[in-house]
Amino acid sequence: MNPTPFREEASLDQWMDRHHVKRIRSFVTNLDGIGLGKYCNRSKFLKALPNGHNIADVALAADSESTPHLTFWHSFRHNVMGDILLKPDLDTLVTDGIDTDLGHVICEFTNMDGSAIDLCPRTKLKQVVKAVNDVGFQVKATCELEFFLFEDSFDEARLKQYQNLQAIESSPLETIYFLRDSYRAAGFMNEVIKRLEWCGIQWEAWNDENGHGQIELNLVPTDPISLADNVMRSKQIIFETASDLGLSATFMAHPQKGFSNGMHIHHSLLSDSKPVFFDATKPENRSDLLLHWIAGLVDTMPAATSYLCPTINSFRRMREFAAPPVTATWGEENKSTGIRLISKSPSTTRIEHRVGAGDLNPYLALAAILAGGLSGFTSKSTPPTECNALAWGLPAEIPRLPRSIMEAAGELDRNDALKDILGHEDVDYWIKSRRHDWLNFNAKGNDPDDSKPSQWEYDRYFNLF
Repeated sequence: MNPTPFREEASLDQWMDRHHVKRIRSFVTNLDGIGLGKYCNRSKFLKALPNGHNIADVALAADSESTPHLTFWHSFRHNVMGDILLKPDLDTLVTDGIDTDLGHVICEFTNMDGSAIDLCPRTKLKQVVKAVNDVGFQVKATCELEFFLFEDSFDEARLKQYQNLQAIESSPLETIYFLRDSYRAAGFMNEVIKRLEWCGIQWEAWNDENGHGQIELNLVPTDPISLADNVMRSKQIIFETASDLGLSATFMAHPQKGFSNGMHIHHSLLSDSKPVFFDATKPENRSDLLLHWIAGLVDTMPAATSYLCPTINSFRRMREFAAPPVTATWGEENKSTGIRLISKSPSTTRIEHRVGAGDLNPYLALAAILAGGLSGFTSKSTPPTECNALAWGLPAEIPRLPRSIMEAAGELDRNDALKDILGHEDVDYWIKSRRHDWLNFNAKGNDPDDSKPSQWEYDRYFNLF
C-alpha cells in the first residue's frame, strides 16, 4: 500500500510519475560505515512498502571484505543466515539528478516483522538522540569531511597498488588554504556541490587542506540523523563524481605519508530552541550543563575512540604534532586537545570533538559522542583541568589515547557508561568485530609498527571509504 499523502503529492505514485522515477536505489550503512543497498524496480519497491525489501542478514554481520562474522553472533541473526529487511525512510527519498530515471532512499536494517534491529547504526543513533530528547534537549550537529583527491582513476590506482598516485595540487608542499591548490580541484568540487545541492544537502564551505591533494568540506548544522545521512550521501557523491571524471578520491584515514584524513564533529544542545551550553551568568559563559557534558566526553574519550577510529589504518594518524589529538583533554579554542570548546556567544557556543578519523561511521560516532556527554550530564561529573597549552608533547605520565584498534577496544570493553547507553550486547558485538579485523590483519603477516600502510589496508580501505 502506497503512503498517502507524500510530501506535496496526493501519493507516492504521483510523486514518482511527476519525477519520472522508474528505479529506486536503497542505501543503508553497515557497521564499518560502508554504503550498501539494492537497485529496485519501481513496482517491487512500492509493493514492499511499508516494511521494505529483503537483504541477507550478513549485510549487517560481516567485515569490510563481506566475510560473514561466524565466530561471534548477535541475537538479531538467524541461525541459518537468513534475511532481514531494508526499511526505507521515505522522508529521505530524492531523485538522482544525473540518472533521470533513478531515485534513492536511505534505509534501516529491521527484522522481517518490521521491528527495529538495535545493532543497525542509524537505529542506534536514533535511540541515543531520543535519550537526549527525553532529558529535555535537542542536538544540532555538523562535521568537517576530509578526503584526498587524485588524478589517477580508481582502476589506475588499483593497478598501481595505490602507490605514487598523483595528487590534484599545484604545489609539492603540504600547504593549507592554498588557493592555487583549490583552483586545481575547483572543477571537481563544482560538480560535487551541484550534486549535493540536488539532494538537498546544505554546505558552508570547502578548502584546500594540509595533505597532498586533500580537501575539506563543511556541512551546515542540522539534527544528528540528518547529518549522518548527509555524510554518507556526500561520500557516495564524491565517489561517483570522481568515477565519472576519471579521478579517485578516498576517505581512508592515512593513505600516504604526511597529513591524514580526520572528521571533526561539532555539536551543541538546545532547549526550546535556545542554546543551553552558554550561560552569561557563569564564568567564561560556561553553563553547568556544558561542564558536565564535557566531563562525560573526556571521561569516555578513550573508550569512544573505538568508534571514532574504527579501522587498523585509523590509528596511523594518531601521532604527536601531526594534527590529531593524542590525549583526553579539552580547552577553549585549543585545536591540539581532544575537545575544542567555542563559547564566546550563544549562537556559536559548541563542542568540537577532534578525535574522529575520516573513515568513521557517522551514525556510530555521533551516538558514541552523545552517549559520552549524556553520561556526564546524568552523573553531574566535573571535567578535569582545562588544557591551556599544546596538548602534544606533554610529559609521558599524561595518559595518551589508544594507539591501536585493540587498545581502543579494550578501553571500550571496560567502560560501563557507554555500554549502559549504547547497549551492552551491541557494544560487545562491536568490540568482537574490531578484534576480528585485528586478527585478520595479523594473520596476513602485516606489521602494525610499520610506518607505511600495508597493502592489506589499501585493498580494504581505499575504495570502500
